[in-house]
Amino acid sequence: MHDIRIPSLASGLFVSLALMGLPSQAQSPSSGAMAHAAMPAASSQVLHLSASAQTEVPQDWLVMVLSLQRDGLHAPSVQKQLNTVLAAALATATPQIRPGSVEVSTGEMNVSPRYGRDGKISGWQGSSQLVLQGRDAVQIATLAGQLTDLAVSQIDWRLSSEQKKAAETHIQAEAVERFQSKAQALTKQFGFASYLLKEVRVSAQETSEGVMPRRVSMAQMDAPSASPVPTLAGKALVVVNISGSIQLQ
Repeated sequence: MHDIRIPSLASGLFVSLALMGLPSQAQSPSSGAMAHAAMPAASSQVLHLSASAQTEVPQDWLVMVLSLQRDGLHAPSVQKQLNTVLAAALATATPQIRPGSVEVSTGEMNVSPRYGRDGKISGWQGSSQLVLQGRDAVQIATLAGQLTDLAVSQIDWRLSSEQKKAAETHIQAEAVERFQSKAQALTKQFGFASYLLKEVRVSAQETSEGVMPRRVSMAQMDAPSASPVPTLAGKALVVVNISGSIQLQ
């Protein structure tokens, strides 16, 4: 697993203060008593705020989608061609499966009619997918090169669930500390002695930085190559957000 670096980045902060003040107009004794009964004994001061922490993490999980196209006059014939090629590809790929390192699964499969200029069905076209994914990028790229009847249609780097969880755990404490620090500072700035935490929400997200999934057009898939597909991992940005409200006291 890669080391995780936590850059010193400023957290965003949204603050809103809800003050329920007492009435400013004079009231009769009866109306004052009714107002006192309807309202809490003390006014409510609620402060809403949020804080976050983030870190860059090297992507360690490769997803490679291999696709296949076939055409024919009859749908069953097209379906049979797809099944034959896909079965042969699975026979080659399945023995190389290593959970976590190299994983293999089938993807989308579709057979649809092709129409002529007269609007009538002139034939059928079909496509199917085989998905290779895991941490062993070298082995996945090599395996993709061996499956010459299919062509790479998409390459996507992301974080493994373990890598993402480790990053979130690492910066979660920093996000909590920032939230508490902001809460304490704002409590004093608004002239109160302490605060009571009312509610809090914790969320996390992952975004890729500068690396988008690579998609290959169907025209580029006409000439598959037996050589390994070159891949290069990027970095993902993991962000932990904490938002909530506090009761000023």
